[in-house]
Amino acid sequence: MSELHFKDITLGYELPSQTKHITQEKITKNAEASLDFNPIHINPEWCEKVNLLGKGTTIAHGMMTLSFMGKIITDWAYPGGAFLKLLEGKFINPVRPGDDLVVHATVIELHPRHKQEESFVVCEIWCDNQSGIHVSIGKASVIIPN
Repeated sequence: MSELHFKDITLGYELPSQTKHITQEKITKNAEASLDFNPIHINPEWCEKVNLLGKGTTIAHGMMTLSFMGKIITDWAYPGGAFLKLLEGKFINPVRPGDDLVVHATVIELHPRHKQEESFVVCEIWCDNQSGIHVSIGKASVIIPN
């Protein structure tokens, strides 16, 4: 990828979307990496027994979804010489095994600075499931030093 230049980025620019298929195996591996072994994430039998959230399935860690939101930004920014300054997210619906997520990001703010290396953009980020329902929303600030 070529270098990103602040002057070339416009409001409304859409980053290439990314898709993620969620499986119980991926949720379990995330539990191992994060050391979060709560049964709502790793015990399908327990979730079915208690009818967790009325669906009876496990749910993915919110931070797993946040990592997808970070990845769409870093996949765009880092190869072009830019970098992530801030990432924030909110989880608004559960993510379950079998879900297909689509991650989107759009530039919603431009912040030119006198020192070019401090110029940054703000992106709105969101993940939708296969039904088009938002499962997470957030923002990222990206320094574009060129």
